[in-house]
Amino acid sequence: MVLKEHSQFRVIWDLTMVVLILVTCALVPYQLAFQHEVDVLGSIVIYCLDFVFLADIVLNFRTTYRQHGTEIEDRVMIRRHYLRTMFPIDLLATVPLDLLFLPWASSDTAAVSVVLLFRMLRLLRVVRLFVIFSRWMRQSSTNTGLLRIARLTTIIVLLIHWISCAWFLVPFMEQFPADSWVAAQSLETAPAGTQYVRSLYWTVVTMTTVGYGDITPARNVEYVFAILVILAGASLYAYIIGNIASLLSNLDAAKVAFWNRADAVNQYLRSRQVPNALNEHIRGYYEYLWARHHGLADKDMFVELPESVRIDLLHHLTGDLLKDFELFREAPQEIRNALLLALEPRAFAPGDYLLREGELGAEIFFLSRGTGEIRSNRGGQSHGIVTAGDYFGDLSMLLGERRTGSVIATSYCDTFVLTREDFDRIRSTHPEFRDVFIQSASLRAGRSADLLLDDVLL
Repeated sequence: MVLKEHSQFRVIWDLTMVVLILVTCALVPYQLAFQHEVDVLGSIVIYCLDFVFLADIVLNFRTTYRQHGTEIEDRVMIRRHYLRTMFPIDLLATVPLDLLFLPWASSDTAAVSVVLLFRMLRLLRVVRLFVIFSRWMRQSSTNTGLLRIARLTTIIVLLIHWISCAWFLVPFMEQFPADSWVAAQSLETAPAGTQYVRSLYWTVVTMTTVGYGDITPARNVEYVFAILVILAGASLYAYIIGNIASLLSNLDAAKVAFWNRADAVNQYLRSRQVPNALNEHIRGYYEYLWARHHGLADKDMFVELPESVRIDLLHHLTGDLLKDFELFREAPQEIRNALLLALEPRAFAPGDYLLREGELGAEIFFLSRGTGEIRSNRGGQSHGIVTAGDYFGDLSMLLGERRTGSVIATSYCDTFVLTREDFDRIRSTHPEFRDVFIQSASLRAGRSADLLLDDVLL
């Protein structure tokens, strides 16, 4: 039995592993720098974590992986892939080599140091942390910007913590010389929490290039360490700020791109002295496009997908459309698929013309949302309304005549448009489409006849 990498259990397990890896990456350096002893409670926590990570290794031998976009479920291939990639690192980070020296740790200071140094191998688990982040970003159906920010924040926090521990470890390794920064701050016998907070404070002000000067290096080794931290901080500061700014601006890249385009249109209209009323009308149209469709047309967005996948996706996205129109309800599946691929989504604002009197019929409109009014120029007479589920424009297109009536949107309208070229193409490849269309038209014969009696041809 294999475990799908995107299964609910695997996601929950990975989330648990992230928390435990962060605990390990915080606890092990802290023990080395500030505790200087192998305490019972800390050892129990460390070895319990080892047991969980051992279980993770077992699960990794059963977890699927993706190769060139394909999920690999073969057990043999999964084992080989894991053995070639993450297994050596996971094994080295999990095997408790420090147990070999633990019996002498209670009486031998050198043995304590060896035990704590061997525990540092567990920091290799941070590699697994970023493997999990990469998997989440690949699987995420939402914006991955938040995951990138979380990953970057994790890097920053871990780096600051590790440098804080190393900053205190430098004078400790020399047994706190009288001229060390620890001695200058009288921290030799201070509680471990106080020692850590002072080290953390120095790391933050140094890496952010603030440097108040209240804690300063005194010995050559401390100066060398401080120089390295300053150089790293200067480089990382610019990198981190740049990345955070980029990630925050791209959290909703589609929205930014859409409104940039809308603003460019507005600027152009103002430069051409377009009346404010028309400008506001266009702005309202863009606001509706974003609120209703997030500025994207389904047909254009998924054009790169294989046709069979596009058909399945469009059936899902336009499921209500297939139920609302007689033409779709009566058509065989093959014709419905062809229509879905051909239909072009269009939106209209109140007052826009869906059809205009005098135009040569070249399109059929399917109204999926909103209402419109049928009008003619002869006396400005109204000839009824169209609502969601109606389609129109077919008679003038089939007859090749000019329209003698208009359809004006009375609210924001969503439509799907079938052009004459697509209509003829579907009719030529699916001859039965003509019969379906005639049958559907017969159901609307009464209303069409009323309009024709009023000399209105849509």
